[in-house]
Amino acid sequence: MKKIFKRIFMGIIAVAAVAFIIYTMVAGNRTKFYDDESTTGNTSGNLLNGGLFCENEGKIYFANPYDENKLYCMDNDLSNAKKLIDDRASYINSAGGYIFYTRRNDQIENDVDALLSISTTGLFRVNTSGQNVKRVYDDPTQVVCLYGNDIFYQHYDQKKGLELYSVKIDGDDNKKLLNEPAAPYVLHNDKIYYTGWNNDHYIHSLGTSGSGSQVIYAGNCTNLARQGSYLYFMDMEQDYSLCRVSLDGSSVETLINKRLATYNISEDGTTIFYQVDNGSENGLYKLELPTMETSLISEGDYNYLNLTSEYLFYETFDQSRLFTYNLTTGQTQQHTIEKAK
Repeated sequence: MKKIFKRIFMGIIAVAAVAFIIYTMVAGNRTKFYDDESTTGNTSGNLLNGGLFCENEGKIYFANPYDENKLYCMDNDLSNAKKLIDDRASYINSAGGYIFYTRRNDQIENDVDALLSISTTGLFRVNTSGQNVKRVYDDPTQVVCLYGNDIFYQHYDQKKGLELYSVKIDGDDNKKLLNEPAAPYVLHNDKIYYTGWNNDHYIHSLGTSGSGSQVIYAGNCTNLARQGSYLYFMDMEQDYSLCRVSLDGSSVETLINKRLATYNISEDGTTIFYQVDNGSENGLYKLELPTMETSLISEGDYNYLNLTSEYLFYETFDQSRLFTYNLTTGQTQQHTIEKAK
């Protein structure tokens, strides 16, 4: 009799264990939507610079240039770096327990596993632990921006090229918003701000539903970002000088009258970091807006200026070296992250 009870008891435990495993798998794959409909996944300035670094709840999620831009994470004091997933990532967005990113494993050299995977490109979601990878869209994507429970992204079609789409964070309700390759760097107050591509280079706004298009500023603009109540852009009529305009299109002003390659703006809106690309003064600089004082950080050619709350990350133009600039101390140093095995 005891043996029978023991077998029944062991059977109950086995069934409970299987049920728990199934429940855990289902719960892990169930999408947790955000309560805040204005949740954002990265800053517009970072997305303008490839979205290679993204800070979320004390962690920095980043594309490691020393490991073919595969997705890593580290603490926001730059310690405890580790690989999350074996994907080449860009346009990283993170909020809550998720990371959204563009996968470009077709650009990984000599990686048989990556090249033979089900999809080498596309829009993906993964937990911040590196688990439960979900494919949201298969074909190549470029700029990706999380806003609320929607992802706005540049959708690729072999015949039509890049177009602006949105999709829910669970992969549902994939729809076209605009039939031109507008880059969704800036989303604010349920509007997408973008520079035109097909017919003009004006600054436009568009409702996140795809309706209500209007021109904000009729200029020759590119490389749009937002900080506070201003839209920043590079003016092609002024040889890529940096300008800004109010969100309503008024009060246009030129801030840096030099040819720039890229720029980014601090979280508090007081400092602009920028790369001069005029052939004679090439280097990474910063501009303190309250005083309009400029200073040189480093001579040379740099790219991918990504900001967190404590650091500016920037790379040599060929992405062979990564540097950090401490926003508090002003110290600059080369930062090496070992390639994880």
